[in-house]
Amino acid sequence: MDLINQLQEIGLSKREAEVYLALLQKKEFTAPDIAKITTITRTKVYEILQNLVKKGLCNESYKDAVKVYRGVDPKIAITNILEIYQQELENKKKIAENFEKALSLIYTENQSNYDPLDYIEVVKDKGQIKQRWLKLEANTKKELLIFTKAPYTGSLEDNIEDQNAITSRKVKVKSIYESKDVNSRKDKEEFVRIIESYVSTGEEARIIKQLPMKLVISDESVTMFALNDPVSLQESITTLIVNHPSFAIALKNVFNSYWEKGYTLKEYRDKF
Repeated sequence: MDLINQLQEIGLSKREAEVYLALLQKKEFTAPDIAKITTITRTKVYEILQNLVKKGLCNESYKDAVKVYRGVDPKIAITNILEIYQQELENKKKIAENFEKALSLIYTENQSNYDPLDYIEVVKDKGQIKQRWLKLEANTKKELLIFTKAPYTGSLEDNIEDQNAITSRKVKVKSIYESKDVNSRKDKEEFVRIIESYVSTGEEARIIKQLPMKLVISDESVTMFALNDPVSLQESITTLIVNHPSFAIALKNVFNSYWEKGYTLKEYRDKF
């Protein structure tokens, strides 16, 4: 990097850098002299020289009634530039401190405004739904109740390892599986095999013909569920997450009523 670029790096303009380097080549110059050895026009060079004087990189004086300019020793000049930056920084700090107080006041007032729907979250992206489900699993401390039905955000088997980690923490997991779309003997055998894999992790399982929704209830506190589209009645993955204990307990009663109606894995195998 050449000297002009380096001087620009520390805050000088290209023209200021060019003039300052020219000033270092001789003891003193007049403005017309500088204009002759740089690319700066005579009318513009006066402005540049005044800028350098203000920044402490140039001294001006009179000799035989003519204004002459001398470049300041680079060691002193660099110190002068840094002092200017330091002063500018101090000024900005003071402005920022006052500004921060005003912004904090706005933020504090906003936090005090209660939104009655803050405890409800709507998620439509499949990837985000999966991440929220994994987070809910990880945060569950005592009990996880699940309505398992299509459509799934991934393969049913994808979650076995994660669930094994949950049950190993002594979390009670109960899941009811919908069998509505399991028709052929081959599909039923695969269906039972997958459920057995979950049961082997410590899950309790029941099977029922049809479930009203996809549902997860964590610790009688957080509920995650997906409802069919109200217009087309088609199954949807659009998911609501409600952080409200009363709502969770109400849906736990719904879960328990379906649990009582469901088949155990052995009953399902024997019957179908």
